[in-house]
Amino acid sequence: MKILICDQLNEKVFDELKKLGECFDVSSSKSKDKEITKNIVDSEIVVIRSGTVLNKEVLELGKNIKIIARCGVGVDNIDLDFAKQQEIAVTNAPSANIISVVELTASLILNSARKIPQADQSLKNGKWERASFMGIELFGKQLGIVGFGKAGKLLAERMMSFGMKIVFYDPYINDWDGSEQSTDLDTLLSTSDVISVHVIKTEETKNLLSKDKLDLMKKGSIIVNTSRGGVLDEDHLIELLSSEYLYGAGLDVYENEPPSNTEQFRNLNITSTPHIGASTKEAQLKAGLDTVENIKKILSGDYSVTL
Repeated sequence: MKILICDQLNEKVFDELKKLGECFDVSSSKSKDKEITKNIVDSEIVVIRSGTVLNKEVLELGKNIKIIARCGVGVDNIDLDFAKQQEIAVTNAPSANIISVVELTASLILNSARKIPQADQSLKNGKWERASFMGIELFGKQLGIVGFGKAGKLLAERMMSFGMKIVFYDPYINDWDGSEQSTDLDTLLSTSDVISVHVIKTEETKNLLSKDKLDLMKKGSIIVNTSRGGVLDEDHLIELLSSEYLYGAGLDVYENEPPSNTEQFRNLNITSTPHIGASTKEAQLKAGLDTVENIKKILSGDYSVTL
């Protein structure tokens, strides 16, 4: 059984995959896209992370594909409709990186509130500009969470320890066990001091936070997105930051990756990272091992782990 590995995996995960079949690792190839199209032709299992796109054109080449295994949560880089037509089992590891993503989210909130990256760079440039980095406290502020799945709930738990009040918007949550308050999206945007986005990317969530929605945000507030690019209007966000209507922002994901507008981030209170939410040793190991277990289940006839 040929297993095509398109993105870098933990060494332990690679060793486990080798027990299942012959592995072809093209993750470090300088011409990765060409290697994928070449090797996918006779591959039965394809293992990917977020850095590989499996659209219809690529999948059409893989006549023998039985399983697509995504080491992580998002599957917007896979043509699910075409995979279903071809009876390809698609599986992911939705819980593996939640802690890492939430910890990064909390970091971005804190960095934005206290302007830590700018203060750090200023000091490293030999300056002592204490008055330039006046921040805000999180204590007593309202955190609005858009998407109240596992990541949203864990973030709520973490940020309550800072004394924040939690509200959330999620049309699919009708029952929950906690002190968090459910509300509609417009109310959340207009009343929250900090907003954190935790939604998967679908047709429904694409541009969920449009120009009109972002304009509803409370003056002087902070917004953080560690979920998926394309769910908020980045260009208008930059305008709101440039005019100082918004206090700050934290972005780990972008509509286009890598983004082409990073020059506009300069001189703004925006902490930006290159999609590293799941980039911890622990998350990568867990995602990989969860993926291996999912593959084993599918091979044994258990399709409960497929999408």
